[in-house]
Formats: sequence, C-alpha cells, structure tokens
Amino acid sequence: MSGWSELGDGLVVVDGPVVRDTGMPFTTRMTVVTLSDGSLWVESPVPASYETLTRLTAIGPVRHLVSNTPRHVWRLDAWHELFPDAELWSVRHTPATLRRSTLPLSGVLGAEPPAAWAADLDQAPLLGSRLLEEVCFFHRRSRTLVLGDVVQVHQQLPGRAFSNAVKRWGGVAAPDGGTSVDIRLSFRDRGALRASVRRVLDWDFSQVVLAHGPVVTHDARAFVERAFAWALD
Repeated sequence: MSGWSELGDGLVVVDGPVVRDTGMPFTTRMTVVTLSDGSLWVESPVPASYETLTRLTAIGPVRHLVSNTPRHVWRLDAWHELFPDAELWSVRHTPATLRRSTLPLSGVLGAEPPAAWAADLDQAPLLGSRLLEEVCFFHRRSRTLVLGDVVQVHQQLPGRAFSNAVKRWGGVAAPDGGTSVDIRLSFRDRGALRASVRRVLDWDFSQVVLAHGPVVTHDARAFVERAFAWALD
C-alpha cells in the first residue's frame, strides 16, 4: 500500500498529502501504535483512503487521537468525526496553534504518559518556549522516537529557487535538516530546553519518525544529536 510502512513491532506510519503552511509545502505523516490492550493510538492523523482506514481498523479499534505539536491540533477534527468514541489528546494551545479546536479533549499532554499508553510509550515535552511545547514520544517495542515540528528535513525542489533558499536559510534543507531558525529563537529558557532534550536523548531509540521529513532508520541517534546540538551548546 502506498504510503504505508511497518517500522517494527506494533508501529505503522502512513504518509498523507502535501499541505501548505505559511506558503511553504510540507509533507505529512501519522504514526499508529498498537497498544498492549489491542487498541490503536494515532498521532497527527492525516487524510487517509478507505483502504487505509479498513486496514487500520482491522488491526484494532481506534481509541486515542493525539496531536503532539500546536501546528497539528486541527488534524484531530476529521478523525473525531470518523471515530467519535476515540479519546482526544493534545498539547496545550499556544500562539502557534493552527486552527484552534473546540473538540472535547480527554486531556492535555504533559511530562508523564497517561495510564492508557504508559506501558507502550514514554513522552517528554520540550520546555522553554511560549510558541512550541511539542511532546516527543518513545515507542519502546520498536525503539522509535516520534517527533512533530521541532526537527524537519525538506527536499530542494527544482524550479523553486525562493523556497529552496528559505529552507537553506531556515536550517531545514535536506539532507541534514534540523530545527528551523524561528523555532530555535522561540526557546528563551535554554535551561529548561536542555533538560528536555537530555531526557529525549536518554531514550534507547534506533529510528526516528519525522512528521515533515524522512523516516530515519540508520544512525538515528547521531541524526538527533546533530539536530539538537544548538539546544545543548
């Protein structure tokens, strides 16, 4: 199936359409975890075909819909209509929240995973910014780190000189990518940020799922250390 990748025991990622934000194209991706109780945890859900939805629900019931970054909260709306009984979880709203939702949340994501997925996933918010309080996730069985907007890798596109220059200036151009300049500048409390990043680096991950960029399956730790080097200086 196009856009469907199984990355390990109980972990699937599904690529969505390219969207535009602040005039720039962004690839999209959602992460689906089969929890210990057999239900599905869906992070940053994307528009999906009937075939994809059928394949997912054959694995288990969709029980948790999650947005780990302020820019993805709007994605919960359509999937709430598809799965009205699923619990909705989001980071706190910030000035960067895209299309603030009025959906009934089961909870706001924080430093400790809810009991519903604590056996399968750990989580850590990146603290120190008023604009982006992204929550990073670690799926233990597949040793996978899941990131939202804080690290991105954007391909250079032929014939797009201006957007390519913006990607290079912003620090997110392929092949290395990284954290964009505007996100870096938003972190004023560098002590809180360093502590957050060190907690993420303490996890024993071997691959990284990026919402906007490739799935990193080789030298994942070195990739993340490079991406966050600015935060640890």
